[in-house]
Amino acid sequence: MFFESLADLKADDVRRITAAGIPPSRISEWRKGKRLPTRPQTLAYCTVMGLDFDLVNREITEIEAKEDAKNNSLMAAVFRTLKPAWHFT
Repeated sequence: MFFESLADLKADDVRRITAAGIPPSRISEWRKGKRLPTRPQTLAYCTVMGLDFDLVNREITEIEAKEDAKNNSLMAAVFRTLKPAWHFT
């Protein structure tokens, strides 16, 4: 949901997101996969774009957990345990 919405951003969307306090450079980093939004940025983005914050937050949490699990066996075990309970895809 998050990355799909980023791919479909129009210039007016970027202006509205920027007006909400998120710089265009940050949006560019998200699009390139260099960085994920903070929770306040996620909330602002979802508010501007009319997205469900809970769903987008879950998506970002899953990405963070997968990244953490790559180098941390304890986090990998936690992720394996939580994945079915959280209904991650």
